[in-house]
Amino acid sequence: MNLVDTRTKVTCCSRQPDKTNYDSLSIVGVEVYLPKIGFVHDKQYELINQSNQKEQNASIRKKFTAKEISRQLMNRTFYGILSVNELQVISIDGIDIVCRIFVVRTHEPEEENSSSMSSADASMEDPIRGRVVIDTEFYITPTSDDLEITGSKVVPEGKLPDDVIHITTIDMEWFPIRRVLLAPCIKLTKYVQAGRGKYTHIPTLLDKERSPDAPSSDDDNCPHCKIPLDCCTFDRVLLFIMSLLYPDDKKYTFRLDNSEINTMADAAEKLGLLPLADLCEAKNSSFDSRVRKDAYIRFAEVENRNKNAELLIILDGMVLDITRWLDEHPGGPSIIPSQALNIDCTVFFEMYHVSKQSFLYLKSFYIGELAPEDILKLKSSGEGVTASTGFLQSLRSFTTEWRIKLDQKVNNNVHKSF
Repeated sequence: MNLVDTRTKVTCCSRQPDKTNYDSLSIVGVEVYLPKIGFVHDKQYELINQSNQKEQNASIRKKFTAKEISRQLMNRTFYGILSVNELQVISIDGIDIVCRIFVVRTHEPEEENSSSMSSADASMEDPIRGRVVIDTEFYITPTSDDLEITGSKVVPEGKLPDDVIHITTIDMEWFPIRRVLLAPCIKLTKYVQAGRGKYTHIPTLLDKERSPDAPSSDDDNCPHCKIPLDCCTFDRVLLFIMSLLYPDDKKYTFRLDNSEINTMADAAEKLGLLPLADLCEAKNSSFDSRVRKDAYIRFAEVENRNKNAELLIILDGMVLDITRWLDEHPGGPSIIPSQALNIDCTVFFEMYHVSKQSFLYLKSFYIGELAPEDILKLKSSGEGVTASTGFLQSLRSFTTEWRIKLDQKVNNNVHKSF
C-alpha cells in the first residue's frame, strides 16, 4: 500500500528485492515524527481540518519504544533497499508514524586491497543506500517534543579505515586520505609506506601543527603530515589522482584549465606527482610552440591572415587565433567576423560575456601581443565606447600570469596592461 504524506508530498514505499548487488546495511539512522496533517490512504483523499487535527493529536499516544519501531521497520523492509532521505510510514496501535532515513552504514568488506578497491571505497564516500539484512540495526531518534521514544540512541561516528593518512594543508584544513590515493605522490612515500622497511618510525606531527579538526596525536596511530598546499589546490590534486586511478568513473573526469596550469604544476612538484607534472608540461609545450615570444605581432599581419582563411582577433592588445574554434562559439559563427574583425574587440567581449567562464579559453587561443605602435592605429570600436575599468582589471588579473612581456620599452599611455 502506498501512502502519501500530505505535509512533505513524498510517496513512501518499500522497494522489493531485485537482482542488483547492493551492499548490506549494518546501521540505519531513522528520524521519526507524527504526521502533522494526516495521510491519504489508498488514493482516497480525506481532508482533515485544523481543529479536528488538534483534537486528534491531543488524544494520540505519544510514547513508543525504539524496539517496536525497529521491529516494524524490519518487517516492512527486510531484504529490501533503503536510501538516505527515503520515508517509510509504519502504524502502531492504529497510529501512523513517519520514519525518515537520514544515514546508512554498510558492512565493511572482509578483505580490501588497492587492486580491488572501488572508487567509492578509495574516496571514502558515505553510502546512500543498501540492503536490509538480518543483522541490520535501526537507530531511532525522535525529531519533535510531542513524541517520546524509549530506548532511542545516537548513531555512532563512522570509523576511518586503518589505511588512512591524515593530511593538514597550509590553511589548516584536514583531509583523511587512503594510502592508495597518495601512492603516486613520490614525496609522500614515507607516509604511504609507514611501518614498512626504513619507514618504520615516522616523526609525529605536533598537535599545534595539525588542523583543529584532525585527530590529536594521543588518539591517532595513523601517519599525519602537513603539505605546502592550500585545501582548494589539494582537492583538485585528489580529483586528478582519482581520475588517474579510476579512468572509467565519470564522476572523476579531470580537465586541466589553462588558468591553473602553473598552480597545478607547482603542486605536482611539491608532491612529486609525476603524471600531473607531465600533463602540465604537455599543456605548456603546446602554449610555447604557438606563442610568439621574441617579437610583437604587427597589425598588418593580423589583417593579412584574416584575408586568408584564418580568424585572428585583438583583445586588450592580445592576439587570439580562434580559427578552429569559431564553429564551437556559443554565440554562433557569424557574430565575431561581422563585429570583431581587425579592431580591438574588448568592449564587445565585455558586452557578450557576463561571467569569467569565458576567460578560461583565452590562453588556448593566445598567440602573442600586438605591437604597441599599432594599438593606437586601431579604429575605436563602438564609436568611442570602451570596456569598463572594472572589466579590464578583471581580465588583466586573469591573463597576466601567462601573457608575454617583451623587453622592449613601451609607453604606459600606449598599453597600460604592461
